[in-house]
Amino acid sequence: MTQSRAWLIDAHAQIWRAWHVYDKGRTDRAGRPVNALLGFADYLLALLESTWLPNQPAPIIAAVFDAPCGRGHRQAIYPDYKGHRPPTPVDLKEQFPRCRELAEAAGFGALDHAGFEADDVIGTLVRRLRNRERAVTIVTGDKDLAQLLGPDDRWYNPMRGSVMAYGDVERRFGVRPAQIADWLALTGDVADNIPGVPGIGPRTAARLLRKHGCIDGIYDNLSAVYGMKFRGAPRAQRLLQEHEDQVRLSRQLTEIVCDLPLAETPQPWRGIDRHALVALLDAAGADPAQIERWEAWDAPLVRSA
Repeated sequence: MTQSRAWLIDAHAQIWRAWHVYDKGRTDRAGRPVNALLGFADYLLALLESTWLPNQPAPIIAAVFDAPCGRGHRQAIYPDYKGHRPPTPVDLKEQFPRCRELAEAAGFGALDHAGFEADDVIGTLVRRLRNRERAVTIVTGDKDLAQLLGPDDRWYNPMRGSVMAYGDVERRFGVRPAQIADWLALTGDVADNIPGVPGIGPRTAARLLRKHGCIDGIYDNLSAVYGMKFRGAPRAQRLLQEHEDQVRLSRQLTEIVCDLPLAETPQPWRGIDRHALVALLDAAGADPAQIERWEAWDAPLVRSA
């Protein structure tokens, strides 16, 4: 029987989305905010319902979280990494632990690694699962993770309902998945406060990488940039020369770590912890219909891989 696809969820992205979309006035009986928790429960349930195919093995579904102080690896390289972001709202921050409990009770697990971000945990899992001949779908809105895609993998943004396959990456960004980290190092990334090269935009970065393959290839042939057939090529050469140290620094930030010593690799989904999940949702004031939908996924329905 063909192995089913593995789904790796960028959990914090989905929790942030839920916090913005769901009613911020929603609280439990103790007066604690629950909008992100209940929204996250909806998203996980919708994903479970959409990934389960009749007569197929159980999928791997893993929720991956940023560890506390998860930016440590990149902040050690560049202290201003993501330094421009405001603090996480208190009403959201206090829901994160319960969202982790939810993922555990739903049978997805809650994976992280100290000092590293969810991206790096996902990167490590993608490599491990590929070695087990598993195709992967990465559930995220973060374009950085497109660098992880192999020929059978998918990048799925649930906020927009958009999907990218391996070949779609080049059509969208002008570079192959393996070049995304180099592309971001040249263009910079405002969302993560990664500097890049001022004046080098996405199209120019893509032209340079299509011609020279990677950042090392560009700098090994820097004199040839002057003569490339696009407007502003001489200026691009000068900017690259002036900002080489910044490009090299940015490249360390944009590369996803894929060899973390994770203690576990997610296994095919075995069902929910019904008691824990129902108790958590009931305490949060979930609608009875939502709880009933979760209960429909109790362990007896699960087929082993």
